Amino acid sequence: MLLLLLACNTASKSSDTSETADTAETSDTADLSSCPKAALFPELTANAANAAYPDPEVTAKCDGTDLVVTSNGIPWYEFVALTPNELAAQNLEFRIPLEPVAAAEPIPLNLLGDVGFALVGLPVYSPNEAAVPEPYGDPVYNEIVDACYGHTGPEGDYHLHAMDVLCSTMVAPVSGAPSPIIGFALDGFPIYGPDACLDANCTEIATMQSGYAQTGDPTTYAWDAYSYTASNDPTVLDVCNGRTEPDGTYGYHMTRTFPYVVGCYHGEVTLPDGGGGGDTGMPPVEDCADVEPGMPCCGDGVCDGPETNDNCPADCPA
Repeated sequence: MLLLLLACNTASKSSDTSETADTAETSDTADLSSCPKAALFPELTANAANAAYPDPEVTAKCDGTDLVVTSNGIPWYEFVALTPNELAAQNLEFRIPLEPVAAAEPIPLNLLGDVGFALVGLPVYSPNEAAVPEPYGDPVYNEIVDACYGHTGPEGDYHLHAMDVLCSTMVAPVSGAPSPIIGFALDGFPIYGPDACLDANCTEIATMQSGYAQTGDPTTYAWDAYSYTASNDPTVLDVCNGRTEPDGTYGYHMTRTFPYVVGCYHGEVTLPDGGGGGDTGMPPVEDCADVEPGMPCCGDGVCDGPETNDNCPADCPA
């Protein structure tokens, strides 16, 4: 992800932005009444510190049985460069089911790429980096993300590896109240902030906790450095970093510790290119033909780091 590449910003602002926005606002108001989930997405405002970049954009609408979200991937808050990659506008589209369906068993995440998105239109990635600079390390642990837990990739694509309520919604959290929905995973289930009701009447609110504990050095190979342990404590989340809410629905919760947002998919999902694989909590390994020479990969005959019998039987035979 953190390659020494510069992405060109080819986006340009339209001279009739205000006229287009007025027309869109009338149309969007009608759409929101019949698509409640679309109403969760805020009207973004540009940050004066980001004057060198396009204004942030996000739209949401219902399309049949799907929620369709588009975004240019520009943050509404001040962009702080932490990688050599310049911020550039993207053409992002997320399509998730309006009525998500639980999978028969948890589905592992892709090693790289989107696992969900914030309400402000920013993609959420897996809780690990790519092969460089620290192979598959935890970017939060390695302190290579900004205050909102994001940074840019080699294509100028700004993305998050963890989440924050204010950064993800433009609304500050309310002390003593349950956290709102702050985004969605690709399986369609919502992502909530950290605080949640422990019963249907919400007589008690608690901060949700990850069930993963650090057991190694997450500077590299983050998934090998954490282990999940189930708990009867109602504040400890499941292996996917979610829980069944008091109303019977399922939701993920952002946490301050690994995996930060989504640990695996609770629901049926169409994965981006690359697919899933391996044991839950251990994403697939890239083929050697797709990585730089010398980087860990599947096909080099070495069973070390992220390779397991499930995600790379060629290197790790049973």
